[in-house]
Order: sequence, then C-alpha cells, then structure tokens
Amino acid sequence: MISVGLGRSADPPSAERLVACYETFVEKHKPVRILVAVWAILTIPLVFFRGYNSDEGLAVSIARTALEDGEWLVPHMFNVRWIERPTLLAWIIAAVSEPFGTVNQISSRTPIILFVLAGCVLIFLLLRKVSASAPAALFGALLFLACPLVIRSYSLITSDLPLAVLLFLAFFLWWEGQERGSVSFKRWIAIGVVLSLSALMKGPQPLAYFWFGIGLFVLMKRDWRQIPGLTLAAIIAAIPVSAWYAANFHAGDEGTWSTYMRLSNPSQNFFSPPVAFLKLLSETVPAALATAVFFAPRRISGKLVAPPRFTLALVCYSLTASIFVVFWPGGSTPRYFFPAVLPLCVFGGMAFDALRSTARPGLVAALLLVTLSPLVYALGYSAASPFFPTLFRKAQLQAAQMTELVHGSLGPIYRSGDTTGLNILPYVPGRIVGASLDEMMVAHGPAWMVTTIAESEKLLQARAGDLKSVMPLGDREELRLLRLDR
Repeated sequence: MISVGLGRSADPPSAERLVACYETFVEKHKPVRILVAVWAILTIPLVFFRGYNSDEGLAVSIARTALEDGEWLVPHMFNVRWIERPTLLAWIIAAVSEPFGTVNQISSRTPIILFVLAGCVLIFLLLRKVSASAPAALFGALLFLACPLVIRSYSLITSDLPLAVLLFLAFFLWWEGQERGSVSFKRWIAIGVVLSLSALMKGPQPLAYFWFGIGLFVLMKRDWRQIPGLTLAAIIAAIPVSAWYAANFHAGDEGTWSTYMRLSNPSQNFFSPPVAFLKLLSETVPAALATAVFFAPRRISGKLVAPPRFTLALVCYSLTASIFVVFWPGGSTPRYFFPAVLPLCVFGGMAFDALRSTARPGLVAALLLVTLSPLVYALGYSAASPFFPTLFRKAQLQAAQMTELVHGSLGPIYRSGDTTGLNILPYVPGRIVGASLDEMMVAHGPAWMVTTIAESEKLLQARAGDLKSVMPLGDREELRLLRLDR
C-alpha cells in the first residue's frame, strides 16, 4: 500500500524504482519518439480493423455524397439534405479521399488519428513551455491517451475530438503570445482562423470554451489591451460559419438549428448536473485524479512548477464553459466536455513534477500505475482488432454480404429514415437513395430496400408478389434487406 505520509521513508523502494525506471527510459529515448510510438501502436491497427460504429456513418456518408454528387457546400446524406450544422470533418475526409476516387475506411479514419497525435503533441509542447520536465510532459500526453473518453475516440469518425484539439490549439497560440508579453496582431489573426475551423467543425457553440475562458481571464487580470485582439479573432471566426448558415438557409431550417443547439424545447432535470459531473470524472480518469493531486494542499502535492498566471488561464479555459455545459439541456453527455480534457492532462503533467519536488515517489508511482492500466487495456483492444472480425467489423462484414447480393443490379438501394443502415451502407457501392415508406410502396424494380423490421413487414404485406426479404442487417439485426423484383 502506497502511503501519502511526508518523507521519503514512507514510500516503498519499489515505488522509487518504478519512477526512476520511467524517468531513465524517457531520458534514454527521445520523449517525442516514445509518444509517437505509443500513439501508432494504439491507433493505427484500428484504422484497418475497426469497422464503422456508433454514428460514424454520418460523416462518411456526407463525404461520399460530396465526391459522388458534388454536394460539398450543402451537406447531403446521399440524396437527403442534412443541414443540422457545418461538417468540416466530412469535408476533410472527402478531400483526403478525392485522389482515390472513393471514401473508404482508411481515408476516413486517418484524419482522426492524426488529430489524436496533434492533441498529444500540443499537451507535450505546452508543458515544456511552462518548464515541465520531459518525463512530466510525456506523462501529460500519456494521460490524454489513457482517458476512457479518448480511448473510445482513437479512430472514431466524429467531430468531438478534432474540435477539442482545434480549440486547444487556439489556447496554445494565445498563451504563447501571453508568455512573450503580449499577443500580436498576426497571432490574433491565426487564432481567429483556428477558431473559424472549430466553428465549421460542429457549429459556433463550442467556441464558448475559448471565449468564456479567455474572456474571464482578461476580466480577472483587467488586461484590457486584449479586447481588440479578442474582437478581431471573433470577427474572423464568425465570417465563414455565418456565411455557411446564410448560404444554406431555407425556410424552416431555423427550427432544425434551434433544436440542435438546445435552444428550442430545452429539457433539463434536477439530476442532470450531478450526473454530468460523475460521468466526466469516470471518462477522464486518470487525468482528473492527477488534476486533483495538483490542486491538493501544497504539503501533499509539492511546490508549484508553473507560473500562477498560466495556472489561472488554464483553469479559466477548462472550467468556465464546462460549468455552462453542465447546466445546459443535454449537458450530461460526456463528449460535450471534450475540450476540457486536454487542459486536465496539462494539470496532470504539472502534478508529476510537483510531486517529484516532495521527494515522495509513492504518489508519482500511483499515478503512473493508474495511467498505465487503461493504456494496457487500449493496447489489448487495438491488438485484438485483427482477430475478432465479428466483434470489431460486423458492419463491414454485413456490407460485404450485401454487396455480393446487389452486385450487378441496375436498380437503386432505397433506405428509410436518417439512421437506417448508417454504418453499413457507406461500404456498399451503387446508387443509394433515401425514401419514405410511401415512396417505397410505389417504387419500381429491380431495386433493393433497407428498412426497419416494422417497415419491412408493412412493405411485404402490401407487395407480397414483388418483394422478398433477403437478410437481416444491423448490430442487433434490427433491419431488413429486401429485394424488389418489379
């Protein structure tokens, strides 16, 4: 059992050996090389052996439609207009895929794992800028890779992780200016460009992490010189996202946008904030634990190793918008707190050096072990991905079966609803068309249909002579593939 008592004698020799082994390893090998190696081992197998899951098919379908139909500015899922928010991630995937002529799993996942690496590097560089040791900086980056929320997002084709990394890049650029005494005009322009990309990733609301955090810091420090720069960056960030909304607006879209932003018909219950807090803790261990150690009384956590001004800025950035999100309708969803994960890892890196200053390696060893455990799990998960196709690539396998069946058919593949076959159909070549149940009732064959079980029963009953059920689809076989002969 590791003691938290004062003095070196309270810690077992094994704790000192573990910490010394880690520090020696980092000193012997370049920490950035270690970081890249760990990142590659954890993420690259998933690019090839993890099939689409969750709601990944959304960005992939939008990117595929952009290539096949030229629908770049207005997002479409096949023939259906999808106007909920800007979709920068889908545009990136389409741009990466264009030289190959098609969107595939490799071109879709590669941008995501590169954003994961970028997040690790930003954490490492920021820690080094505030005089953290190389072992501490690497530890902060490893904390990021060890967070359960990040582990699930290693290759997940959704906007949450890329958005968090872009917002943290804006903070990184801003702090570099702060460190030099003032944020230059050119730097504010660069910050504005990064924030504009963030807004195009998922809409303007998540930018609150930067504006509320830095705004609060400016108010607390009464550093009014930054107001013009903040205003300039806000204008630059607003231009492209406002242009996108203006260019794509149709009457009635305001209802869709309002619902997406939780501005219309918001619902929140009394238990949501506590639930959100507990979920955030569970999804960010061990970074949350290391952060708690950093802010523990100095007799436990050791001396401060970063400028107090930096600590305050990081607290403002990570905490201010998070408080609003906790009380926002639907705010108990952990991924909404993704931008706060990276600063937690920076605090964790600083905790490493602070604890080392107390000459008590026990707590450092404990943090290393707590961080190592989820990394070992992630390594096992990644290493297992090639050997369990049904577990890791069920959607891809079902899509391969479906592709064999529809091969050579001249007819379209009809799909019902927004999410039907979301992760299966992006693998299937051919013309895919979103259609209502009424439209399927009168469609002409040859054609194929992917519907829910309830819809398939209605269609089979109404068109018994023309329609046949071919195979079940979906994780729980909740869908049906139907063949329409005439």
